[in-house]
Parts: sequence; C-alpha cells; structure tokens
Amino acid sequence: MENKQIILGLTFIWCIFMGITVCSIGLGAAFPSMNRIAKPFVCPRGEMQLETQEYNPSPIESVTTLTWYCVDSVTAERVELGIFPMSLYAGAIYGLLLFLVIFVGGKIWMGKLPRNEAAGKIQRANAALTKRSDASSRVSRLQELQEMRAANLITELEYEQKRAEILKEL
Repeated sequence: MENKQIILGLTFIWCIFMGITVCSIGLGAAFPSMNRIAKPFVCPRGEMQLETQEYNPSPIESVTTLTWYCVDSVTAERVELGIFPMSLYAGAIYGLLLFLVIFVGGKIWMGKLPRNEAAGKIQRANAALTKRSDASSRVSRLQELQEMRAANLITELEYEQKRAEILKEL
C-alpha cells in the first residue's frame, strides 16, 4: 500500500512539472491563448490581453515578445502580468488535468482486468459445452453404430473398428 502512495505522489509531481514546462511554457509559447486558463487566478476582476512585439536586431534575426496584461473591468487599469506566476498557475491546472487523465485512465484500465477474467471464464465454459456436445455426439454415433450392427448393415469387425475410432476420440 505504501508503494502505491509513493507512486501516486511521484506521478502527481511529474504531472505538475509536465503541466508547467510542456503545456504552459512550451505550448503556451506556440499557442499563447492556452495560458488564458490562469485568468481566475492572475486576473480575477478583469480581462487578459496579449500584446506581441516583433524586433529585428539584425537582418537575419527576428524576435517576438509576448506580454500579458490584466485590464481591470471597473477601472480599466492595465497591469502587466509576470510570465512565471501565470505559467505556474496555468501549468498547475494543466498538470492536474494530466494527473486526472492518468489516474482515471489507470482506473479504467484496471477495471478491464476483471472483464478479461470473466471473458476467460466464459471461453472456458464454452469450451466445456463444446466438449459436452462433442461427447453427446459421440454417444449418438455409438448408438447409431449399434443400430446398424443390429440391422446387419455392418459386420461385427466393422462395428468394432468404428467403435474403437469413436472411443479413441474421447
């Protein structure tokens, strides 16, 4: 039980780390609107605005900066948001979502195991029924063979040979 708690805790930490680094900082740079998920924490009374600025420090180099602002809906005051608090909040949210996906996905996966066991039991039961039907088929074949012998349709030697074949299948 203790190992499961340690694994769960390490998975949670890993998910938060991945949420911050990959989702918020990495993907947030490529798709800035992803960071709007942090709005309730970094800009609770206003709207988040993104301002982009492009610079060309040299003829072969281009730099784009992204600056987030919180514009208060009452006073219209515009305050620059720091990238790290916003990335931490957004990343933590994405990390929690990732953890839930892993946790719920794991539960679903674990839930399939009993179904597989049940499927195995059903297959074994079907195999047993097939064997029974094969056995009843053999019994009926033996009865038919006896009737053929009684009606003198086959000789005693043919009867014994066929009977031995049917019994050998058992």
